[in-house]
Amino acid sequence: MPLNVYTSNRMEELVARLGDVLGARPLADPFSSEVLVVQSRGMQRWLAMELATRFGVWANARYPFPNAFVQELFTAAVPGAGDLSPFDPAVMTWRVMETLPGFLDQPAFASIGGYLAGGERELKRYQLAGKIADTFDQYTIFRPEMLAGWERGREDHWQALLWRALATEGGLHRQRLREELFARLARRDVATLGLPERIAVFGVSYLPKFHLEIFSRIAPFTEVNLFVLSPCREYWADILPERVLARLTPEERTARIEGNPLLASLGRLGREFSETIVELSATAGGEADLYRGGDDGTLLAAIQDDILNLRGGEPHRPKTAIDGGDRSLRLHSCHSPMREVEVLHDTLLAYFEEMTDLEPRQVLVMTPDIEAYAPYIAAVFDGCQDPKKRIPYTIADRSIGAGGGLAETFLAILDLPGRRFPVTAVMEIFAAAPVHERFGVRDTELDLVRRWLEETRIRWGMDEEERRAAGFPPFRENSWRAGLDRLLLGYAMPDEGGRLFDGILPFDAMEGEGPAILGRFLTFVERLHGLLADLERPRSLMEWEGLCRRIPDDFFAAPEESGFEMATLQGILDEVRELQSASGFGGTVGLPVIRSWFQGRLRREQPAVGFMSGGVTFCAMLPMRSIPFRVIAMLGMNDDSFPRQNRPPGFDLIAAERRPGDRSLRDEDRYLFLEALLSARERLIISSIGQSVRDNSPVPPSVLVDELLDYLERRYTDGTPGFPASLVTRHRLQPFSPAYFTGTEELFSYADEECRAVANRLRGSVPAPSFVAEPLPSPPDELRTVTLGSLLAFFDNPSRAFVRTRLGITLDEAASPLDDREPFGLDSLAAYDLRRELLERALAGDDPAALLPVARAKGVLPPARQGEMAFHALAAEVTEFAGRVAGLRGAGEPLEPLAVDLAIGPFRVTGLLDGIRSERLVRYRCARLSGRDQVRLWIEHLVLNAVAETGYPTASALAMTDGSLSFVPVAESRACLETLLNFYWDGLRTPLRFFPRAAAAYSRKWEIGSARTTWGGEFNPEGNNPYYRLCYGGEDPLDGEFERVARVIFEPLAHHRGE
Repeated sequence: MPLNVYTSNRMEELVARLGDVLGARPLADPFSSEVLVVQSRGMQRWLAMELATRFGVWANARYPFPNAFVQELFTAAVPGAGDLSPFDPAVMTWRVMETLPGFLDQPAFASIGGYLAGGERELKRYQLAGKIADTFDQYTIFRPEMLAGWERGREDHWQALLWRALATEGGLHRQRLREELFARLARRDVATLGLPERIAVFGVSYLPKFHLEIFSRIAPFTEVNLFVLSPCREYWADILPERVLARLTPEERTARIEGNPLLASLGRLGREFSETIVELSATAGGEADLYRGGDDGTLLAAIQDDILNLRGGEPHRPKTAIDGGDRSLRLHSCHSPMREVEVLHDTLLAYFEEMTDLEPRQVLVMTPDIEAYAPYIAAVFDGCQDPKKRIPYTIADRSIGAGGGLAETFLAILDLPGRRFPVTAVMEIFAAAPVHERFGVRDTELDLVRRWLEETRIRWGMDEEERRAAGFPPFRENSWRAGLDRLLLGYAMPDEGGRLFDGILPFDAMEGEGPAILGRFLTFVERLHGLLADLERPRSLMEWEGLCRRIPDDFFAAPEESGFEMATLQGILDEVRELQSASGFGGTVGLPVIRSWFQGRLRREQPAVGFMSGGVTFCAMLPMRSIPFRVIAMLGMNDDSFPRQNRPPGFDLIAAERRPGDRSLRDEDRYLFLEALLSARERLIISSIGQSVRDNSPVPPSVLVDELLDYLERRYTDGTPGFPASLVTRHRLQPFSPAYFTGTEELFSYADEECRAVANRLRGSVPAPSFVAEPLPSPPDELRTVTLGSLLAFFDNPSRAFVRTRLGITLDEAASPLDDREPFGLDSLAAYDLRRELLERALAGDDPAALLPVARAKGVLPPARQGEMAFHALAAEVTEFAGRVAGLRGAGEPLEPLAVDLAIGPFRVTGLLDGIRSERLVRYRCARLSGRDQVRLWIEHLVLNAVAETGYPTASALAMTDGSLSFVPVAESRACLETLLNFYWDGLRTPLRFFPRAAAAYSRKWEIGSARTTWGGEFNPEGNNPYYRLCYGGEDPLDGEFERVARVIFEPLAHHRGE
């Protein structure tokens, strides 16, 4: 039977001929499967869809990859070859791992011994074994004759010695299996090979000679159809890139075909494969050229035709004119990956608007690093809220170990030993959905657990003994045991004013379902900590398989959405047992080695979904993915990202002496760029980070982009001096730049919100929409009765009171992030709380030093002597302050709290006023004086004067660390209170423009500049409060109304200040 070779520059022509071949002669056995050998899952899906379109129904076909199909032949030819081969790279890694130490004392291995010396020797040996195994595997394909020579005793360098040792241990590698297959074919002993009736090798642009020779040898016994994608219909195997031509003599240059510069530069991989196909075609039974040029007259089609017909390199040839409005090829220069994706989203919307029959499934977006771009893709494409502008999409080629799911959590657990059991890592593991669901904790309950960990100040280490064993001082504070004991004791008994029980301070915050949640979390922590102890010990591969299987069994629930990941993880765990069996590895390895194995294995595992699933397909830039799409985009075409650099091991003999047909990452990427250029049917988008996000300076794109622009400059013109630079759009740093909304053709945006914001900013006279466009209706009359505490809280933050009372909205305060480090000093909040407790003890006549063990139990102090010093320094500071407070209080006992029940106009104020001494109302706070403190004391002072109870004073004083504030009696206190109550009532209809700190700053000299500094300065700006941001957004609230309110409140306050 013949070997038929079909060649075309268009995949559509190849699939049409494949359809003709399949339709012309159906298989004799209707239950037999068509065998279509492909090189990627994307090609498999596209091919199946195309054949289904042509035949109406398409089923019962197999799509093996070349290696898998060849292995099927080896399995049929050699009994037992179907088992996991000792020369499979995964197996060979462990064989090298075990064999290598026995050679290290030989002189030939001196360089290997030097590399393995030093720390992490076992891990380095495993990583080196993996590189050696991969290199030997490549030798079996590209240098089989060299391995045969080594096996016959030729060469005595370390690679030859190691290979001979591996080869003599038994098993057959690829070359030996191929020899056995060829021997069977030579004897025409093919009855048991199970050759399919027909084989089609489809869409290949490159195959090693190793595989091509096998297909050629089986062709006499079965029909083999080879469908080859080739960019050029002419003979182009001997064209050279300009960098090579420049080194030739004039005579040598004259003897060369001019060719196409892009094809010569980008097509080395295909050029060498083309020569192999020419040689193969000489012995083929059938051959057909199915080349077809473009006919739409665009720049993109012209480039493709130049390559097809080997044009473009002729010297002195006039430039080809193109339409200045051509949009078939566009390049975008952006500042960041996020901006690249945002620009792509707008560009695709424009295409869908212009090309009304374009569908999302006809768009392909490729990037060299899909893992890096995936979060930006999700943010932009999922973040579009307008249903009319939402573009469906899928992301392919993501490894399951990098998607934030079950596999990544598995790796996080393996990564935990040796990290001191830090609270952030433990909580990150528990926060993973499969984990907390396994322990019966809901998503909504995670914040409660985080709050416990933060408030008990757990940082790292289980207890003091574990810290001692790790070489650290054995202090108990901030350990897991210290924090968990506080939580457990808090469930059993309340916190009675800082009373310790066996050195433990109860954490008195257990209510509702809290104890049940705590119990489930404690089970998780104890189980995880117990696992870590088991992970520390070296084990055999079989033992590691059993131990690692405990992780999904003990820690993971199996939600439906994680079914694939769970099945994949279980399958990978099965592989550990199979590897041990196939390799015979009898040693033990530590956790770093087994963790490295799992990381590599999970990184290679990808769900077979996402490619051509109905929406825009985002995928990695992988070789042999030359599927035609109407629109193709390439993101991340940066100088440091693409093409990838060849970094083979220093001992790689293929890299040391390259031959035609050898693999090269750089050549593969260059050819991939060429294939993308040829596979785009109507639009090609090329995007790169071309401008620095720091200073807007130019950043060079990939050298391939520069080569394309150079070619366009020499070959084409649109009649303007700016070509081809005019094809490159240089984008702005931010999507809300006005340049996108001024009607230019190059810069545009579909973002409605950004457009409105820019329009308002440009018009200037149109104010931004207010949070409350007009006052709400008056609140219920019962709110005219207000407690003193509620009135004080209102003036603390009127915006918060409005949002909570009238809108029923409570904004969550930003949770403090968990911290892995024990305190090395007192943080401001902890110091404030400790000062307050010390002050209360000092004023009560108790010894402040008695609070030291309580502070230690809380975990707020640095460890050991440093914590004692910090505590005593704070205690001395507070003792001095307590003396000032005692001086304000004067002698004698405090008066009874004053009952407040004031009717003022339509309002009623109720409550209790305590802290009153014979001479004055006394307030104190161990902090610096703020505007809030002044307003609170002023309101209480007015209430004190308005009640005017006989025997009670009418003066007030406030002690702060930076001084004191006092007020003299106020005759018009009721009028002042009524003014404040009217502000309160107005502030329940619309946010009151009063901000205590900014108002206090304004009142010092009645200058708005001081208020603006307090409101929006660099240090702790008052305007950062979430309620203020909600109510005022981008508005400037420090307007005339703010000044009026501030004056009404602070002028009488200032007038009644005491000395």
